[in-house]
Amino acid sequence: MSRSRSTRKISDALAAAQVTLKAIQASTDAFPPLKSVASTVIVFFQLSEKLKSNKKGCKHIAERSAQLVRDIWRQTKDFGVALPAEVEESVLQIEKLFKEITTFFEGLKRENLFQRLARQDENKSRVEEYGRLLTEAMDQFSINLQLSIHRLSVEFAEVERMRHADVLANSQMSESERMQLLTQILAKSGNVHMEKHAAIAFFF
Repeated sequence: MSRSRSTRKISDALAAAQVTLKAIQASTDAFPPLKSVASTVIVFFQLSEKLKSNKKGCKHIAERSAQLVRDIWRQTKDFGVALPAEVEESVLQIEKLFKEITTFFEGLKRENLFQRLARQDENKSRVEEYGRLLTEAMDQFSINLQLSIHRLSVEFAEVERMRHADVLANSQMSESERMQLLTQILAKSGNVHMEKHAAIAFFF
């Protein structure tokens, strides 16, 4: 009974993951390569059901891939279809990794009994390696996301500084008054920048 309940929970979790992936796939707000990787993970689930070797490990790869895509979607959906360059590069690298995993899964599906026995250890090692690569891919994505947020905050602060400087240059204030106000603006921009850094550090 307990095993049946556990199996049902796993099945429900997988079904929920696939629903989320299909929602990302259909979203008009999702970055196209992210929609592509969501579609690929759906294929992972489909292929893993048809495998006769390393089925458990491959299902785990599919589950981890789904979680990775959901995490990326959660952290980037506010950007819309245009992601920062650093984040876009990470997603493109993940897309490349997923294509490689798809090829591996398809190869497993085509194996006959003799090939499955002969390649058992090799295939197990490759499954473990893909697990490691997924972890690295998510770590790199997180780093690039943090870098992009930092860059965007710096660019925003600079735009604000230039805007205020332009206003001051055309104002009727005295030179000393302009310098005093500009110093206050720069100090405020610096505080905002530090607050964003603190928020990023807390988040990651």
